[in-house]
Amino acid sequence: MTVEVSLDVNNLQAIDQASSKRTYKPNTQSPRKIILFDGICNVCDGFIQFVHPRDTNNLFSFQALQSEKGREILQYYGIKCDVSTVVLIDESIDRVYVKSSAILTVCYHLNAPFSYLYSFTYVPTFVRDICYDVFGKYRYLIMGKKDTCMFSITLRDKFIDFKSPLILDEEQSEEKEL
Repeated sequence: MTVEVSLDVNNLQAIDQASSKRTYKPNTQSPRKIILFDGICNVCDGFIQFVHPRDTNNLFSFQALQSEKGREILQYYGIKCDVSTVVLIDESIDRVYVKSSAILTVCYHLNAPFSYLYSFTYVPTFVRDICYDVFGKYRYLIMGKKDTCMFSITLRDKFIDFKSPLILDEEQSEEKEL
């Protein structure tokens, strides 16, 4: 006895898309301040390495823009994926900061004297962002870039999705060295 099965390819694609739903949702129980950064940029990595030890109130979580979870978060908030900027998402007030506003808002939450940098918000945003864009355009030339997302192992718990390919590549290379 043979059984014939009819398969609707269009419906199969819709089912596949529905099953691969995005998993990011803002954490309403314990809202985070998420810093999305260019995982291969030395300047961006340096910024994360700078923020982490100074985040004494444990406010910030991190995620590389190039990672699947990073793209998912950007998509959730309707932000164009642009690796030339740092993005700060404050889940507690459902607000997104980009470019110089993101950097200065992060500094605001750090201890003095770094919190004093927030006073630069009195400079009009378009002026700050012109400077940010010019530096962003040449940051790889000035400071270089990496092949993978580098991080300190102490940052592991600070990443939203540690299973991102960029991070796993680095973890595997560290395991090989041991």
